[in-house]
Amino acid sequence: MPSRRRFLSAALSGATAAVLPSVEAAQSPASPPPDIAIHDDADLDRHLAALSNWGRWGPDDQLGTLNYITPAMRLAAVKLVRTGHIIPLAREIPVAAADGVRRQTYEMRSYTDALPEESGCIDYIGMVYHGFAITHIDALCHLFTPEGKQGMYNGFPISAVTPQGATKLGVEVMGAQGIAGRGVLLDIAALKGGPLPPGTTIWPADLDAAERAQKLTVREGDILFIRNGAGARNALKLGTGLHASCLPWLRERRIAVVSSDSDSDVHPAPPGFKRWTEPVHMVAIPYLGLPILDNTDLDALALHCAQEGRWEFFVTVGPWRFKGATSSPVNPIAMF
Repeated sequence: MPSRRRFLSAALSGATAAVLPSVEAAQSPASPPPDIAIHDDADLDRHLAALSNWGRWGPDDQLGTLNYITPAMRLAAVKLVRTGHIIPLAREIPVAAADGVRRQTYEMRSYTDALPEESGCIDYIGMVYHGFAITHIDALCHLFTPEGKQGMYNGFPISAVTPQGATKLGVEVMGAQGIAGRGVLLDIAALKGGPLPPGTTIWPADLDAAERAQKLTVREGDILFIRNGAGARNALKLGTGLHASCLPWLRERRIAVVSSDSDSDVHPAPPGFKRWTEPVHMVAIPYLGLPILDNTDLDALALHCAQEGRWEFFVTVGPWRFKGATSSPVNPIAMF
């Protein structure tokens, strides 16, 4: 079976993101500070048990960290809507011949039948949504534990993934109630004075610094967006993302969803990571049960947050209800 890395190796990037005003200048360390516990593969191996959420919500749980979002949290998040201003967070891409989209097929048919028949058009769209082009949310069946030896999130066996789709952890599980709650943006690009060059590593200290600069605290049940500013320039060969040492930070904050304007992993992998080459995906999905929302468009959101002076908002994400699918293209909506 081809690896995910080989499967996505042809993914390309597109337009350059705009440079936005700086919130606060800061320097990213060239190497992890001494108090960070995860420096390499061996450290990550030792921390897997502590990072795991298996059994936290019972042996049959398929929602993972979405369990953190309670009805009370949704009601509180609705109160963040004050002006009714809407910002879509999905990238807009061509429906045909889009750079970086795998196995893309498009057909359009127009018809002008005489009355009493209707006139109009219908089309067919086929593509792989995983990769670096399309805004999509990963289902918890998307990634297995290493070599599938421990199954998927919460111990579900990989035999649950069948030619007819996944019988456990498919995207329809999160689509059954949708995702709605408090969205928060940590604008690392603004913190650093502009878009980060693709391939830059984001550290826990950067997340903490953005919180301080924005006078914001990421908390339980949040839908967290982390902006690096490079947007569609991020790709498999060179892309900005979180260092593995951010995984304890994500778990301790009990966030419900993590997203960025890339796939949230650093490409190529930082030194010391020869086996855990994509630790955010490889650990967050099967161990934390944390859905990852890839390739969001965060430039307009960052600009509006800066204009309003607040980086929290109500956000909704509606995964489709295709039973057994490993992902869903989505258009998250931020409302102020």
